[in-house]
Amino acid sequence: MVMKQWMKGLRLSLIALLLSTPMAVMADAKQLAPPTDVRDYFSNNGYKNMVISPNGKYFIVHADAGDRDRLVVIDRKNNQPKSSFEVGKNKRISGVHWVTDERFIFQGRTRVGLYDDKEGLPNLYAANANGRQRKEIFTSDVAAFEVLSLLPDDPQHILISRYFWRDGGMPKSYLLNVHDGRLHYQADQPENARALFADNAGNLRLSAFYEEKKNDEFGKGKSEFYFKRLNHETWERVSLDEFKPGDSLRLVGFSDDNRYAYFFSDMGSDVQEVFEFDTVDVKIRPITQGNIVDPDQLIWGLDGSLVGVEFTPSKIERTYLDDNFSAKLIQGITHAFGEQRVIIASATRDQKLAVMLVYSDQNPGEFYLFNTETFEAKFIASRLNGIDQKLMSPMEPFSLEARDGVTLNGYLTLPKFRADNTTKPPLIVKVHGGPHGVRDYWGFDHENQYLAAHGFAVLQVNFRGSGGYGREFLQSGYRQWGRKMQDDVTDATLWAIEQGYADADKICIYGGSYGGYAALMGVIREPDLYQCAVGYVGVYSLPNMYEDGDTAGNASAERYLTLAIGRDQEELRANSPAFLANRIKVPVFLVHGSEDVRVPMSHYHALEKAFKEHGVTYETMVRKEGHGFEKEENKFDLYPRLVEFFQKHMGN
Repeated sequence: MVMKQWMKGLRLSLIALLLSTPMAVMADAKQLAPPTDVRDYFSNNGYKNMVISPNGKYFIVHADAGDRDRLVVIDRKNNQPKSSFEVGKNKRISGVHWVTDERFIFQGRTRVGLYDDKEGLPNLYAANANGRQRKEIFTSDVAAFEVLSLLPDDPQHILISRYFWRDGGMPKSYLLNVHDGRLHYQADQPENARALFADNAGNLRLSAFYEEKKNDEFGKGKSEFYFKRLNHETWERVSLDEFKPGDSLRLVGFSDDNRYAYFFSDMGSDVQEVFEFDTVDVKIRPITQGNIVDPDQLIWGLDGSLVGVEFTPSKIERTYLDDNFSAKLIQGITHAFGEQRVIIASATRDQKLAVMLVYSDQNPGEFYLFNTETFEAKFIASRLNGIDQKLMSPMEPFSLEARDGVTLNGYLTLPKFRADNTTKPPLIVKVHGGPHGVRDYWGFDHENQYLAAHGFAVLQVNFRGSGGYGREFLQSGYRQWGRKMQDDVTDATLWAIEQGYADADKICIYGGSYGGYAALMGVIREPDLYQCAVGYVGVYSLPNMYEDGDTAGNASAERYLTLAIGRDQEELRANSPAFLANRIKVPVFLVHGSEDVRVPMSHYHALEKAFKEHGVTYETMVRKEGHGFEKEENKFDLYPRLVEFFQKHMGN
């Protein structure tokens, strides 16, 4: 009864909030269509995060400033900027945390390109809210680092692990002074540790070991798991009887009382499940069983402890690990916001104020300041000011059976507003990159919404080889580039036609990175299915994967490539667009970054040469970018060109 009253009070407070939200956010949809200005969707001035100080005196606004990130400290008393911080061109910021009421830390690293997951190593910085005593307190030179704990009871230090190159990346624990950068070795980890994990109080309690020898199959080395019992100082080994070579294990967090540790593992299962480890009774029990997808995101409480886990089989589902106040608060706000995703972005030390982030497939994200005593919320800011969520198109999940009976899952975004609602919208089949281990998720997608605003439907399918659906599904994509993986994309396209979502004469295929590869292989394998193709920073020559780019010459990367695409040169050429261009009968648009190190220009040049030899009709756009466009001016050029290209060849 108490819980029902609590939830009722929370809902009433949030209803009042929604009625009083600024008109820019909750305005009635008086216009007939959503905005189509590219700047509304792709400007580099959106908020990424907001972090409230422990005493509630300041906000740190983390914003995208174009070719770099920027932090701005806002004094909440007068709502005025107090200081701002940048690290430099192509420097992206992450891990922003207050370590005292007046001092905070953040990480900065080089990142060139939208899809560039080969980022530079981060350095760690600290500064005061007033802009003084700015200092780089850790430089990743002879060693990298990971923040293990903010040490809530120590205003001078944080706990980090250092990963020394000379030791093969073996971590060692250190206290790091957040004022002067001095390090103090702690000598508190078991031998052969590969990962260290601290509890909520900052005590090292967990350690993982993984070793992959030369003769081991990729991903099937030896794993071990060590722990300290609650209030003990001795490391002990955990016996995992079901754990086999190749099984995964990821340590993720502790309960608020530090007794229970949680980890993800696929031991005894095809997909990862959530396990609870009792550090007192030394018992392991599964929290979830029978999942069809791996866990995605972690749900953190007001005090920073782990309270739940998210899964996305279609839309977001949550499993709560506790029924404490934080869990109830998140559940109540989620319900009040119509089942949108709600997370606690940050909270004050006394847990009376929390910054909540709310977003969904139609909402790019809104920040609210929530009072946990009165259940009142105040709108702070929207991630994208030019977007009215009422005008955005829903992203609906679907599933189908591929030609060989394998179940495929994906998402369909249908345009909410069309000039002629009696006809089927033209369809863009959008293929994700990766491909292995990557997947499409439910949520706000800038590209989807921009294309839908122009009247296009967007189809995304998690073809075999995608991540999140278990080990067997992921591995079934190995050596299937241009084959079964491509058949899955084709089957999803045919499904959309059969279900009446698409006009068979108005379909184009588009993707970035591996998706660019699949776009070109799509029009090669199915010359009569698509009316055009767009390859965005795509892989076009599989032999080049071994010869050029950041994977060439890297022993670990080449072992992975051997597993994923094989080494047979005849087979590689038989599944490479650059060697099959004579089969392409439709117009193609190639987009590439001249500074791309993941998929270098050699791929683009190989395909362009083949196009010229075989008379393929194509357009190009090359910009001084990395693996995907991040500069505002280049995105403002690209997306209208994409729309123009699609309209030209689908007649929209």
